[in-house]
Amino acid sequence: MTRILRQVAPLNPTIDKTLSIILRPTMQMKILYKILGLAIIDFGLIWLWVYQIDPDPSISIEIILLVPFVFVLNLLIAGVFLYAKKKEYSSVFLANAVIASIIMFYLFGKGIDRYQNKRLEEWTFQKADTTFSLISWKETNEFSMTYSLNPGSSWSFLDGHCENKNGKWILKTEAMKMQIENDNLIGFRNQTDTLKMTKIER
Repeated sequence: MTRILRQVAPLNPTIDKTLSIILRPTMQMKILYKILGLAIIDFGLIWLWVYQIDPDPSISIEIILLVPFVFVLNLLIAGVFLYAKKKEYSSVFLANAVIASIIMFYLFGKGIDRYQNKRLEEWTFQKADTTFSLISWKETNEFSMTYSLNPGSSWSFLDGHCENKNGKWILKTEAMKMQIENDNLIGFRNQTDTLKMTKIER
């Protein structure tokens, strides 16, 4: 389209300048569509990779390597296109360097959350100046409780067996029996003791 219009008035600089102004938004939209399309491809590929590796919290530190890797990789591709005098594609990958890095950070974090959600449920509750944490492990049907007097430190004090019956968690140890119903812990101190807990959502 651009070539045809320019051939109509090749010697008229005023018309040529007017055509450039008219066609510039169209060219910008083409670049925007390419950036959007590449972002969709990035999302699909990164999601598939994260789903396959199923990252656990122990490798969360790797995000500080993965995000720069994705960023630099896109910069290198942009540099190759710039060297080949394909400025449009260079601009696309330059923008994608930021977009792909954000996607990697987001999906890797969600992958870790998915790993934990498949394997455990966690609640917390407060009594006086002590914060209690209760975790039920779905795969082993076990639970554990910890307490913390200050942020950054915690101590385990109770472990036992658990099972889910009709939406209720039944917690058993050698000396006591508790249950969790609607995020309420029943039987912590005595059989009638009911504590409202906060479920940790990931």
